[in-house]
Amino acid sequence: MKLHLKNESRGFSLIEVAIAIVIIGLIASFTLKGRELIRTAKLRSIIEQTNSIRVAAHSFMETYGAMPGDLANAADIIGGSASNGKGDGKIVSIDDSKRFWGHLAASDVIHLEMNNGNPVSKIGGFYTISTNAPGGHSGTWAILSGGTSDNKTFTGIISQEDAYFIDKNSDTGEPSTGDVITMKASGSSSIGQKYDLKDKKKDCIIMFRIF
Repeated sequence: MKLHLKNESRGFSLIEVAIAIVIIGLIASFTLKGRELIRTAKLRSIIEQTNSIRVAAHSFMETYGAMPGDLANAADIIGGSASNGKGDGKIVSIDDSKRFWGHLAASDVIHLEMNNGNPVSKIGGFYTISTNAPGGHSGTWAILSGGTSDNKTFTGIISQEDAYFIDKNSDTGEPSTGDVITMKASGSSSIGQKYDLKDKKKDCIIMFRIF
């Protein structure tokens, strides 16, 4: 007598497939939400960091009567590793910018994570300081970029979408006006009066007025 074994294997039911799709969708949603929360936290850290830099720089000027990096007798007054500034009211070169951060550190008004003499940010890149900022904007600016060799030309670090988040939460929300300015790194050119939120390319620099 031959025995015929019943094949017990079967495919997934429609209900099982639907449940699996829902679970995968929820996991994807939570993953995207988590990434968005991390992104938002990093962008908010830029606002907090630049506010701290601004407060520290103003505190330094009130104490020593000169802008950080420009104090001509810093070595005598501050001591430590502080080197003397030019006393001309300008922060232009990379060396001037590094001296700015050095004066703040030596005076103990702020503590920043540094890389090669410049503070780094949570989104990457680093800050330099200039009184001769791209676009001819007057004042003293902290410039966040992907890098620079001369404090005049910069590589991009931030997208227009992310720059808009920072700008609208700390200033006017317009790229070319106010105390937060966003520019294309290539040629340091204006991006106009409105941010293009569809532009995801990280080809911009963002500047924060300090004085």
